[in-house]
Amino acid sequence: MTLSCPRCHTPFVVRRRRAQTAAIAIAGVAGAIQGASSAITETKGKSDPMGVIAGTILGGLLGGAAGCAAGAAIGAPIDHALPDNFLCQACGYAFDGDRMDPALT
Repeated sequence: MTLSCPRCHTPFVVRRRRAQTAAIAIAGVAGAIQGASSAITETKGKSDPMGVIAGTILGGLLGGAAGCAAGAAIGAPIDHALPDNFLCQACGYAFDGDRMDPALT
C-alpha cells in the first residue's frame, strides 16, 4: 500500500525524519570529537608527528561514523512518535501516516 497525501491525493510523499537528522548531526560531531581526542591522548608520547596527525584524523573519522550510526538508531523511534511525520512533495502538506484527517479525504 502506497501512502498518498490526504489533501491532494498524490503519491509524492516523503518521511520528514526531523529527530533522526538532528540525532545524526549531534552524535556524529560528538563521536568525531571523542575519536580525535582519544587518538591524541593515545599518541601523546610518540615522536612521529605524521603518525599523530594520521591517528587523529582516522580517530575522528571512525568516531564520527560510529556516532552517526548511533544517532540514526536513536532518532528513528522518536520520529515515529512525532506528529506530522510525512510531507507531501506536491502541495507541502504535513500529516501523520497513521492518523488520517477524515475531513480532508
